[in-house]
Amino acid sequence: MTTDFYPVENRILSLLYHSKVSMTTYELSKKLKLSFPTTKKYIQTLIDKGAVIEDKLAKNNKATYKLNFKLLKDVKSNAIKNKSLPQDKSTQKIIATKKNSVGKGEILRTADLFAGVGGIRLAFEREGFKTVFANDFDRYCKIIYDANFPEPKMTLGDINDIDLKSIPSFEILLGGFPCQPFSIAGYRKGFKDAKGRGNLFFRIAEILDEKKPKAFLLENVKNLRNHDGGRTFEIISKTLHDLGYVFKVAILNSANYGNMPQNRERIFIVGFRNKKAYDAFEFPKELALTTSFKDFLETEPVDDKYYYNEKPLYERIVNDVNNENTVYQWRRGYVRANKKGLVPTLTANMGAGGHNVAIIKNHKGIRKFTPRECYSLQGFPKSFKLPAMADSQLYHQAGNSVTVPVLQRIAKEMKKALS
Repeated sequence: MTTDFYPVENRILSLLYHSKVSMTTYELSKKLKLSFPTTKKYIQTLIDKGAVIEDKLAKNNKATYKLNFKLLKDVKSNAIKNKSLPQDKSTQKIIATKKNSVGKGEILRTADLFAGVGGIRLAFEREGFKTVFANDFDRYCKIIYDANFPEPKMTLGDINDIDLKSIPSFEILLGGFPCQPFSIAGYRKGFKDAKGRGNLFFRIAEILDEKKPKAFLLENVKNLRNHDGGRTFEIISKTLHDLGYVFKVAILNSANYGNMPQNRERIFIVGFRNKKAYDAFEFPKELALTTSFKDFLETEPVDDKYYYNEKPLYERIVNDVNNENTVYQWRRGYVRANKKGLVPTLTANMGAGGHNVAIIKNHKGIRKFTPRECYSLQGFPKSFKLPAMADSQLYHQAGNSVTVPVLQRIAKEMKKALS
């Protein structure tokens, strides 16, 4: 495992190392030529990393700080070993590496926000990333998530109610956040404004500001760019830039970038604090689609409950659903055929009946996809556990999830850019 100390943190460590006594925030801020609040924020980050100890008993009860040599005694670092931490003006980055470090093959840690059933986590862990925190507010998500991922289990609750200091350190923030409108006026008050806090993107911004991860990946519906007349994306972009990130944006279709026969377009925002990593990152190239929806159908006989035979809707669709090689969609009173053989976008409401339900025909009749088939069409393996719960919930979570192979290809490119 590694702990990274970035330039300003590095200078604080240097000052504390070379000082014969512990130092107050004020003394450090004077040396660093930074404001008191900014210095205090960096000190807190170092405390969270375990590198600095706070002592409130010294200097007339004022908080003072010193290096945590107990933690650093096992650190292998030439700078520490030779007692030559950089001087105040140094901007050199120190990498303090513990004995169990993987060195050049450092394992990058992720925080999985708005985690759903874990599609993004699954994709990133396949590429060697390590999840250290997961959160969602939906209890059904937690049931499915915890059944499939040993540790860490999902922290259930509203992200606005979670103490940011309780979130472990991580290098990559991952999040498929909901799309909500917010105003320029709200932005001008700052993302810590009481009104702005109700918007989940601003909570992401707070976490980025607090934790300062190396990179992030955000996923959303493709219309995010035009949401609220483009104002939403304008504010998102400015906020991310103000936080010190540079980022790239792409709209990717699961059929073209994941080799999955689903017409699912999503916007991806991938950002980095380091300009070199940003320059090195490229979204994955388009792929030829070589799979068919039939490759993802269950091999065992499907329960009769998924068939429309002898149900009221059957008479309305039987004449239109007539080709076994086509996927159809029931749309508020009519049937639409997808002539490219693709599955229409799987949605969160497909388990509630009504419109947006994908249907197919076989020798037995006309039916909808089963929950297992929906997860397979999102790229989840057959080994992915679907706990006992109402089908409507299983459909809901599948429709809210991501197409795993698309995310895995993005994860691979992010890893390359950060290496």
